[in-house]
Amino acid sequence: MSGAAVTAGVGGVRGRLRAAGVTAVSAAGAALAGGALVTVVGPGGSWTLASNVSHSLLLAAGWWLLRSRTGGRVGALLLGAGAAGAGTLAAAGWTALGWPGWPVAAWLQLWLWALFVVPLFTVLPAIFPDGRPPAPAWRWVPWLGVLATAVTALDGALGPGPLPTGGHPEPANPLAVGISPALSLASGGAVVAAVLAALASLAVRWRRGDRTQRQQLKFLWYALALVITIELVGGLMPRPLAQVGYFLIPLLLVGAIALSVRRYRLYDIDPFIRRTVVLAALTTLIFAVYLAVVSVLGTAVGPAPGLALIASAVVAATADPVRRQVQRAATRWLFGQREEPLEALAALREQLRAVADPSELPATTATVVARALRAPYVSVRLLAEGVQEEVARVGTPVGEPSVEVPLEWRGELVGTLTVGPRVPGEAYSRADRALLAELAHGIGSALHAVRLASELRGAQERAVHVRADERRRLRHDLHDGLGPLLSGIALALDGVRRTVDVDTRLADDLRLISGQVRSAATAVRRIIDAMQPAAVADLGLVHAIAEHLDRCAVLPAAPSFRYVHRQVTEAELPPAVSEAAYLVVLEAVANVVRHARAGSCTVTLTGGDRLTVCVEDDGVGIGDRYVAGVGTGSMRRRVRELGGQFELGWRPGGGTRVRSVFPVEGVR
Repeated sequence: MSGAAVTAGVGGVRGRLRAAGVTAVSAAGAALAGGALVTVVGPGGSWTLASNVSHSLLLAAGWWLLRSRTGGRVGALLLGAGAAGAGTLAAAGWTALGWPGWPVAAWLQLWLWALFVVPLFTVLPAIFPDGRPPAPAWRWVPWLGVLATAVTALDGALGPGPLPTGGHPEPANPLAVGISPALSLASGGAVVAAVLAALASLAVRWRRGDRTQRQQLKFLWYALALVITIELVGGLMPRPLAQVGYFLIPLLLVGAIALSVRRYRLYDIDPFIRRTVVLAALTTLIFAVYLAVVSVLGTAVGPAPGLALIASAVVAATADPVRRQVQRAATRWLFGQREEPLEALAALREQLRAVADPSELPATTATVVARALRAPYVSVRLLAEGVQEEVARVGTPVGEPSVEVPLEWRGELVGTLTVGPRVPGEAYSRADRALLAELAHGIGSALHAVRLASELRGAQERAVHVRADERRRLRHDLHDGLGPLLSGIALALDGVRRTVDVDTRLADDLRLISGQVRSAATAVRRIIDAMQPAAVADLGLVHAIAEHLDRCAVLPAAPSFRYVHRQVTEAELPPAVSEAAYLVVLEAVANVVRHARAGSCTVTLTGGDRLTVCVEDDGVGIGDRYVAGVGTGSMRRRVRELGGQFELGWRPGGGTRVRSVFPVEGVR
């Protein structure tokens, strides 16, 4: 494509946007002027002026969508409908003042409304969201909607009237023709057929679309259901209530399109949303304040030329402060806190301060970043022993380009923060990157604390395992080495003593030495027995628990015990895990016997890459609020020392459940 063609294309787009902007501004001005005139001239104009909001929303939404690559046709439809509604309101104001040509203005009101209302029911559902029918076989549907709009407008233009002048009696339509009944019948049939065809084409688009496309259409389905309900029952409702319903129709449709754009990135026009939100909110405020002032003063002092000036002054005084607040809220809604870095940093500080467990810091920081930037995906990776491992994630990746920010502590790399784009293909701005850089300083310090806590926890786990291994080795050496050796020495001394005369000094010395050796052997045995839990070392975890439950079963008021063990391989269990699991069972069973008043208790051991210990009873339970005693704290400490998980809570059906999970695989 040549440069001239590109220039011509860009110029054409700019020309269409300029024309659309002029149309929107002119129509909005005409609607505002017409509504003000109707309100000032006579009573009953409040709803006429309030409808400015509907027309202005359609105009703003149409101009907004015309700026996108794929929403141009939908935007043109909304812009045309809004312009028609604004023209109707301007004609009403002209007619109310009785200016020259007022019969023409009154006649325009008879049919311009059709260009405002009918396309929203018949054409919009057939071309939303890409401006085209769902398939070539459905191309006739939007054209049927255009035909229904034209026939309805023709019916209004050539119908008997009367002209809406607001006077009594109102004159008949001077252009009425004799075929108006046939036109009315044709109009009604065409509108019904067009609406049904449009809904059918929308259903086809829904059925053929993927999950994202269906989500985009979901809001329009809801809005159309409400709009059709309003149209069907509007004639049966009181006039004020019906006016509210008709007033909501454009708001519902524009709101459905706005939600599709915002939540599912329909037209990829986020850069323009903030301005549109600010403009729409400000326009709504202006109309609301203008309407309130004119209505109140009009009721109090009657029609007066100065009402418009007073209302304009009030609007001017309130518009700018509200604009700033609305712009700030819109920026937060779309881009997070990129223009409020101090507030984002304060939020990070408060969230980090509230964290009690260092292991929760990465998830907390990821959540803060996602909120601060309105990012759909945030990942935090921790650098440990030269390898980066993801320790927290918010959302799922949505595409490129992602932003990766190094996390440092005093110049040392401790991890990486990855933030996915708000919209695929949309890069973060300089302000976004600056905010990320500021947040990264605090996150780097937090991640350093996480790494220190992880290293400390790993060292603690290793120390527990080393201590258990050393205790088991020492017990083995004492039991199988030093103990038998001392016993053998004592026996040898006894044998030597029997070969000498009992009354000699040598016999006395040998007797003394033999007694001391036996005392040493007894002390060694006491040391071996004190190396808890001896039952695990002698019998193994499974049989040691079984023996303990047998001893507990004969105690007074003891519950009936049930013991289940699955896939527990003793040789694969580290000594520290076996000892901790055994002691947890002892403490949990002791609590059942002492406090639970239970009829039954079940102890379950499940092996694998993790050892799960579960003790359940059907007793009185732990209560809604309980104070953990020394035993519960001891169980929790033993489990967490080994990097496990400890849970104490209600058992389904009543009673208490103590559940501990110990890591086994990869410990050795």
